[in-house]
Amino acid sequence: MGREHDPENILVLTPARSYQISSIEMIGNYAIQPSWDDGHHTGIYTWEYLRHLCPPESKDRA
Repeated sequence: MGREHDPENILVLTPARSYQISSIEMIGNYAIQPSWDDGHHTGIYTWEYLRHLCPPESKDRA
C-alpha cells in the first residue's frame, strides 16, 4: 500500500481480536512473512518497514 498509508501511531490501531503469529518465514535477506493463527499469511514486512514502525530509542549523551 505504500508509506502514505502508514498510521501516525501504530499503537492506536485496535483490531477486532488479537492475532498471534504461528510461524515466520524469511524472505531473502530483506524481509519476513508471518503466518497468523487464523490461517492467513499475506504480507511481507521488510526490515526497513519494521524499523520504521519501531525506531530505536535515542540515547542522550551528556
